[in-house]
Amino acid sequence: MGEERSTGQQIRKVQQRYSGYDVYDLENNKIGSVDSTYVNESTQQEYIAVGGAISSLIPGASGTHLIPVELCTVDNANRIIQASTHQDAVKNAPSLSGTTDLTPEYEAEIRTYYRL
Repeated sequence: MGEERSTGQQIRKVQQRYSGYDVYDLENNKIGSVDSTYVNESTQQEYIAVGGAISSLIPGASGTHLIPVELCTVDNANRIIQASTHQDAVKNAPSLSGTTDLTPEYEAEIRTYYRL
C-alpha cells in the first residue's frame, strides 16, 4: 500500500516517501510541498513531485514539477528539502499533469532539463 507501479515501466510511484515535506530553493524561497516521489527501479534515481506554491505562481498552471533528489538535501528531522536550484528553474521545468505518465522518455527530458 502507498506504492504504485507504472504499467510496463520500471518507474515506481512511492506515495508516502517525503510526502508533505516543504521544498525550498537556494535562496530559501518556498517552492511548494512534495506530492509524491518516483523511483526508477533500474537506476534507483529518485524524483520529488512538487506542487502547491509553485503552481500558484504560474497562471493556469496545473500538475507538479519534478526535481531529481540528487539535486536536493533532505532534512528528515524538520521535513524540509533544500533544492540546489532556483525557484524559476523549477517553475520552468517540464510539468507532470494527471494525464502524463512518468515514462523513461519523460525522465530523460527531466534529466536533460536539469543538465544531469
